[in-house]
Amino acid sequence: MLNAIKDLFRPRESELKPLNGLRALAIIFVVLNHYVIGIIDKVALPESLKTIYLNLWSGVDLFFVLSGFLISKGLWENWRKELKINFGSFYIKRTLRIFPAYYFFLIVTYLVGKTMLTVLEKKGTYGEIESLKQILTNSWGDFLFLGNYIQGINTHTWSLSSEEQFYLIFPILCSVLFFRLGFKLRQLILWIVYIVPLACRIVTLYAIEGYSTPPYFKEIYYPFQTRFDSLIIGVIVMDFYMNRPSLGKFIEKYRIAYISSIALFFSFVIICHLISQDTGLFFAHTFKYNFLNIGYAGILYLSIIKLESPLSKFLSSKILTPIARLSYTIYLWHFILMGTAVMLLKIKPDMSLTMFHLKFFGMVIILIVLSLPLYLTIEVPFQKLRNRLRLNGSK
Repeated sequence: MLNAIKDLFRPRESELKPLNGLRALAIIFVVLNHYVIGIIDKVALPESLKTIYLNLWSGVDLFFVLSGFLISKGLWENWRKELKINFGSFYIKRTLRIFPAYYFFLIVTYLVGKTMLTVLEKKGTYGEIESLKQILTNSWGDFLFLGNYIQGINTHTWSLSSEEQFYLIFPILCSVLFFRLGFKLRQLILWIVYIVPLACRIVTLYAIEGYSTPPYFKEIYYPFQTRFDSLIIGVIVMDFYMNRPSLGKFIEKYRIAYISSIALFFSFVIICHLISQDTGLFFAHTFKYNFLNIGYAGILYLSIIKLESPLSKFLSSKILTPIARLSYTIYLWHFILMGTAVMLLKIKPDMSLTMFHLKFFGMVIILIVLSLPLYLTIEVPFQKLRNRLRLNGSK
């Protein structure tokens, strides 16, 4: 147990350390976004700051970019070594990484929902009872990783469904197509695939009414076909990183090229966070996703080609490593744990801006502390099993 806790702070030899920092920032962004949504009427935030915080759903896109990069990198290394993809090994490792914590969470939340239904049937209104019944009936979607199409009791598991759909499809495409092509042709096809979600968003946007409404979320924000570009851009970055190191060396060598690239990609991300998602602007619901994921992908790339840069050193800092390790557990449980944190912190209306941020800092600490037992008892045992399988497979 003590070793598992110490391991939270230890970067692993096989890791690209800056990616831990990006993963930690991704979960912090998501938690801050939901924190603001939950108490937006209790604190007078400046409009510009409110817009930025309400746009931090982008943390999910950062998770997608990281997943696309890391999954494709592992598959490419497997292909380069064996000239094939070991599907059995890939899916077993993914299963041991995702399923235990995920299904434990689903079972607990489903049972809580059933308990709430029992209470409502005694004291609630007809509308409340029927609404919860429908949500519980739809919970099978999450169990089959279809939460991005079928809304169950959990609103945030849609992103995990999207990732799992990607894990199911992408290795097969790599084996039969992508990895059999030369770099230039592979990049061409990847970029064509990348613009498919954009086209879907544009077509869908004209078919629905209203922005930031249930139809918008159901038709554009959640579905795989409108959001997988964030995963594909991670694959594109991996391909350049692994197969065109000359580009990274050029950017690393020339200071002006590196600084200009940083300015460009950070500007993409910053501009997107200054544009409200509630606006009727065409850009906000179509190209904004692309500017965001390209910006995040560029920052990822720049952080790993020059490990001695201030950007890389910041993202590699030890304080971010445990947050990255716990990010999956925190993501699964953060709505429930945030409710506990709100009670412990006694968050009240009319907080000052300073108190708002201090309370959030306290909330992050509480989330880390409360998620740790879940991580140690559910995730760690299966991680050890996965590592044993990896070692046995390498013999």
